[in-house]
Order: sequence, then C-alpha cells, then structure tokens
Amino acid sequence: MTTSMPSLLFGAIADDLTGGTELASMLVARGISTGCTVGLQAPIPSGNLAHVILLKTRVIAASDAVRQVLEAADRLAEAGARQIFFKYCATFDSTPAGNIGPCAEALLDRLGGGVTLFTPALCETGRTVYQGHMFGGAQLLAESPKRFDPLTPMTDSNLVRVLQAQSKGRVGLVPCLTVDAGTEAIRNTIREQSARGETLLITDTIRERDLAAIAEAAFDLPLMTGNSSVAAHLPPAWLAHGLLKTGDLVAASLPAVNGPAMVLAGSVADRTIEQLERFAQSNPLLTIDLASAFAGDDVVAEARAFAERHLPDAMIAIATTAPQVTVEALQEAHGRETVAARAEAILAGIAQILVRELGVRRLVVAGGETAGSVVKALGIDRIAMGAYEGPGLSRAIAHLPGLPSDPLALMLKSGKLGGANIFTDVLQDMTRPSTIAPAIDTWPPTRPTTGKAS
Repeated sequence: MTTSMPSLLFGAIADDLTGGTELASMLVARGISTGCTVGLQAPIPSGNLAHVILLKTRVIAASDAVRQVLEAADRLAEAGARQIFFKYCATFDSTPAGNIGPCAEALLDRLGGGVTLFTPALCETGRTVYQGHMFGGAQLLAESPKRFDPLTPMTDSNLVRVLQAQSKGRVGLVPCLTVDAGTEAIRNTIREQSARGETLLITDTIRERDLAAIAEAAFDLPLMTGNSSVAAHLPPAWLAHGLLKTGDLVAASLPAVNGPAMVLAGSVADRTIEQLERFAQSNPLLTIDLASAFAGDDVVAEARAFAERHLPDAMIAIATTAPQVTVEALQEAHGRETVAARAEAILAGIAQILVRELGVRRLVVAGGETAGSVVKALGIDRIAMGAYEGPGLSRAIAHLPGLPSDPLALMLKSGKLGGANIFTDVLQDMTRPSTIAPAIDTWPPTRPTTGKAS
C-alpha cells in the first residue's frame, strides 16, 4: 500500500468519442477530476487525477489504429499515468480483422506486465458476458440487431473466439464462478493463466458486483481494457489502497447554456430511430436521403434551409438514419465504407454551418463515428465533462476555437443507449446549471435522471 500520488493516476485511450466521453463522465461522477482531449495534438493539462484521450480508431486500418493508440499511451506515460486503460465498445464492436486485439497487444508490449483483462460488459444495460459469450439482455450478441451493424457486424457471440482471431497471443477466459468468488480468486486465475501463456483474458461479467471485483483485482495492472463501466469501479479501489483520499474527490459542475438547440443523428441503431420518432412528435425533424446525396443533390443546403425555417424558436433534429433495407441497398451500390463516410461528411458539414453560422449552442450527436466527425469538423480539442447520470447521459461543455467565451453544451451519445425522450430532455436540461456530489459509495448513480434508459 502506498500513499504517494502520481502526477496522473489514470490515463485512458478511447477508440471513439461517445464511449470515451462516457468513461470520463463516469470518473467525474465518482468525484475524480478528469481531463478529456480529442486527438493526439491537444496538450494534456496538469492538475487532474485522470485523463481520457478521445480517438476515432474503431474502424480504421489496424496498423493506423495501433500507431495512434501507442502515441496516445506514450503521451499519457509522459504525463505520469500510473495505469493505462484501453476503452472500446460494450458490444466489443470489431470484425475478425478488427483493432481491439492488435491495439491491446501493442499496448501490452509497450507497457509490460505480461497480461491484461478484457471486460466489455455494461451490466447496467443488460450487456453481459457468460462463458465467454456476450449477451444483449436475453439475446446472444450475434442474434441481436448488432449482427446488422453497417460497420462492425457482430456475427459471433463468443468473445474468446473473436479476440483470438485478431490476436497473436493466446486468449483465455476468467469464468463466472471465479469472478463470483471475488478478487483473490480472480488474481489467482490471472497468475495461473498467465503462467500457461494465456495473456489476453476475457472476463465473464454478469452483475455490477462482478465489475467491482474485476476492478479491484486489476487496479495495479499496467494495462487494463474494457468498456467504461469497469473503469467506473476503480476509484473505490484507489481509495482502499491509499492511492486516493476522500479529500481529493470533487463535485461535478456544469454551467447553464442557452441558445438554439439541435440533434444530429448518424446512428442506424433501433434505439436512435425510436428516439428520433419520439422527438419528432413535438419538434421538427429532417431525415436526409442519402440516395439523393449520391445522386448529386445538395443535401447540406437543404439542411441549412430547414434549420433557418425553424431556429431559434424550435429545437430541431437532422438525421441520416434509415431502415436496414435502405442501408443495405446503398452499401451494395456504393460500398460499406463509402456510405458511412458520406453520411459522416454530410452531418459534419451541417454541424459547421449550424454551429458556426446559425449559432446553435446546444448540441446532441448520436452515433460514435458521427460524433468523431462532427467534433473534428468543429475544431474541438478539449471537452469538459459533467457527471454520468445514466446510460447515454453524459453532458459536457466545449469551447469552440475562435469563440472561447461562447460555450457549446454538448452530448455525444451512443446510438444504442438512452430513453425514448432523451433528446428533448437533455436539450432542455442544458439550460439549467448542474452540480452533483461524488457518487463514491453507490454505483450506478441512483439520483433521479431524465432520459434514462428504459
């Protein structure tokens, strides 16, 4: 046990922006001062206990993803990070040629330690791992809507097999009976499996207490990987082992922001489509026809005209979402990556016009890849996170380059998360200041929230 405090207790690298901001907001909700920067150029500020670097590496070439992740790790190590955390999606979004395995192995080689855990589960939303197989509620992942994902279709529920297909090292499993037996059993299994040459270990995770036991067992590994939810259980371990004192915890505060409000949605998740339908019952919605965009129509100009008709009096939504059959037809005609890139470019262009020229100051972006494109287009390189309040609810403040005194209230939302009313609720909530005490003793947060996942 030690009482010395490193210059940076925890450094995280996220493979997309929605999940990365969720991770940062979970740490903030625990009372951990957490910085959050976008890309590899923004400096890491001093004075925080944790820092998250937001990348957009989930679906790029593995070699490029590895290069960016290693550069991020080096920068966090230079800032004194005691532990590096590699954050990916709760549904392990990654094809057989994907990036999770190569990035994790490269980090393990760079950082040492010999073994790391993979804990993607988000028990709060029913995303669990049992006998190495991922479930979304009662459905195996490969039998859920994730099998139709336009970029990372998940057609195998066995995460041991998925990870092994991407990895050079041997993949093993920390089974549910071991996890249920608690921290010491997990540590013993890590040592035993590592001695057998299994250095990449998927953890069965069924309940929230499993996440707490895994975090306690792995708090001192040089590298840890997973979804944000397991990292949310690290602060109690830091307290228990003297790395943190209760006096170091801080409340989370966000200022009120007024001004025109907009939702941009690029996700094709069923939940996002449901949320847009609910929003459109009381607010204007424009759904962009991607087929028209490929035919040469100026859909960005169409979106601008739509916004000028309704802003600032109404909250608006602009989306490129479409039924699965439509998405598949476009992919067949133009290619999967081309369709995704066009949709992202359209929404990024719209964001630039509506935020920079039409004064939108309350913005919700749905979809991880869309969020990355929009934030890059706006030139945002730092994000001040508020406290996590439930699945899909991670409010933030960003300052636009050239407009430092004119903050943008921002939420980057996973397409799969949030309640039906989340868009209206969050845009309205952004007009109110928020101060939330640290939730160090209870997790997930039990405070009443709006837009909570149903």
